[in-house]
Amino acid sequence: MSYIVPLFARNEAINQWLKDNPLIMAAIFGILGAVLLVIGVLNLLTGRATGKWGSHHSGGMALFLGGIRVVGGVVCIGVALYSLVNAIF
Repeated sequence: MSYIVPLFARNEAINQWLKDNPLIMAAIFGILGAVLLVIGVLNLLTGRATGKWGSHHSGGMALFLGGIRVVGGVVCIGVALYSLVNAIF
């Protein structure tokens, strides 16, 4: 028995509402992407980062975490732009 299946959203009403209102998706992913991008750039510039559970990293691990956050931010902004274009056309 797979335990991953219950983690996915099965609410068709919410999925349909998000499909009808792509600007909401653009706003959510735009804000998330901007926050990730700013935090990632700050991690890269200062060489210090905070982990998921509050652990402090420096050096190579901080650069790695900053790079991952920058890449995640760019992907989120890409999804936001896709949703924005989907809303316009």
